[in-house]
Amino acid sequence: MSAVALALVLGSAFIHAWWNARLHAGPDGQSTLTVAYLFGAIALLPAAVIDPPFEAWPLLLASGLAHAGYIWFLSGAYERGGLATTYPIARGVAPMLVAAVGIWFLDQTPTGLVVLGLLLVVAGLLLVGSVAFGFGEWTALMMALTTGAFIASYTLIDARGALETSALGFFSISSLIGAVLLVVITRLRPSDVRRSLGAGVQAGAASTTSYGLILLAFTRADAANIATLRSTSILFGLALVPRTLTRPLLIGATLVVGGAILVSV
Repeated sequence: MSAVALALVLGSAFIHAWWNARLHAGPDGQSTLTVAYLFGAIALLPAAVIDPPFEAWPLLLASGLAHAGYIWFLSGAYERGGLATTYPIARGVAPMLVAAVGIWFLDQTPTGLVVLGLLLVVAGLLLVGSVAFGFGEWTALMMALTTGAFIASYTLIDARGALETSALGFFSISSLIGAVLLVVITRLRPSDVRRSLGAGVQAGAASTTSYGLILLAFTRADAANIATLRSTSILFGLALVPRTLTRPLLIGATLVVGGAILVSV
């Protein structure tokens, strides 16, 4: 991997961890994340106008539902638990589930490295989960695990959608569907949107920038290597909350990142 591609991926990982840390520290994560999704969808809307993705409407609806679930459970996990426990669990469980789907439902034969990676991820998640349980963050732990399931879901759906349509256009419309669904379900009020507008726009700009850096990296390096390096966002996330770190938490997060790397190889 070239130095430019490496810088792009690590920059994307850091920005992703940063906006999640800001979201966790904010007063209303659900409203902020909904505004962020709306901002990202509108920013990428020209791509959907140039190359409409609507022929893949079943995938768009499924992706929108998955993104809505992601917003709901991630914001709920952040409201109930610390970033140092919820972020590694939410991000770490996703590659494990994607690999498991490939093994069990797509008849893919796992290599020894993939099996080892899955075991490391499970061990790391159990270690981080035990820390969360010790902090009394049982509900946050469950919501973080569910968030990871939604991340895995929209990862698989969006990957298929990107193959059938424009990747940016598909992401724009699916994000818009997810945000609108959540606005309707939660009955988000205009006052909530106004209160979260500043933080939401910042998170949306950071999220869109992070995604754009990954797209640029895809033009300079192998996709599998990029997906592997993205898991370093977990370590960046821990670095942003050093006061809450414990040795089991750091070891667990490192195991999750190492396992994700092996699963993605």
